[in-house]
Amino acid sequence: IRPVPSMDILHQIARPTPTTPYAYVKSAEGCDKSCTFCAIPSFRGKQRSRAPISIRTEIEQLTAAGVGEVVLVAQDLAAYGRDLDSPGDIVDLLRFVTDVDGLRRLRLYYLYPREIRPALIEEMASNPVIVDYFDLSLQHATGRLLRAMRRPGDGSQYLDLISDIRAATPEAATRSSFIVGFPGETEADVEELADFVTAARLDWAGFFPYSAEEGTPAAELPDQIDPDAKAERLRHLHAIQEEITAASNAERIGMTAEVLIDQVEDGVAVGRSYRQAPEIDGVILLDSGKPGDWVSAEITAAYGTDLEATVVA
Repeated sequence: IRPVPSMDILHQIARPTPTTPYAYVKSAEGCDKSCTFCAIPSFRGKQRSRAPISIRTEIEQLTAAGVGEVVLVAQDLAAYGRDLDSPGDIVDLLRFVTDVDGLRRLRLYYLYPREIRPALIEEMASNPVIVDYFDLSLQHATGRLLRAMRRPGDGSQYLDLISDIRAATPEAATRSSFIVGFPGETEADVEELADFVTAARLDWAGFFPYSAEEGTPAAELPDQIDPDAKAERLRHLHAIQEEITAASNAERIGMTAEVLIDQVEDGVAVGRSYRQAPEIDGVILLDSGKPGDWVSAEITAAYGTDLEATVVA
């Protein structure tokens, strides 16, 4: 049996020259959780955290190449470091890497709800380099289904967590993803999730139909949901979230935001504020600028998930 390769060699492997002003950096591989729908632990193994110096070195290489925003990513980011021999957790890592020259934004993916401690919320709220953007791995809101998924908590506990985040940093942006049509999901479960989505008022949310992964416990569960029923439930939930996101965006009109321009498309500069993650959220369309520019822009209009702005500085 071949030994599992160390994650700490990643910064020694030459990365292609970045083509965008943002980049992704892995802090760990694998996962210690046992969600019944997920096959990741079966082929990626248990969590293996990279040494802090390895992560910092890679970030230094990226910023030297012109990257201004780094997305720090792991299957269970908030549990970083628990498998390392040396002391230190996710908060220690964040403090260690956020003073890298040229790093303007550090964004965090993905935060498992049970692992989010007050110290992490406080660090995200107070550290000026870490964006106030909480990507919460929730998956559903019904306690019964979450237990079937081997996930912690329920909708009420998740609302408490979101409330704690907003108390610490009122301007936080929030995102989550949800599985729709998990085996045994009823119409009542869908309405409970819909009520949660309405109450949580997340800025962004993705809804994905459950798909059976070979070899996972959930694939063997009874009461698999008909694809047409999944599709209808998805439409229902998407419609609710679209209204919430549109309303949240409309509230930004008249405000000024710091925007990182990612690209110019058909003569229009396309960028993001801290509230928008690359590739998955909406964008800000600007009247001027080039990729890599950091500009101050006044939001002038909202179109569903996207915003329009005028550069003021």
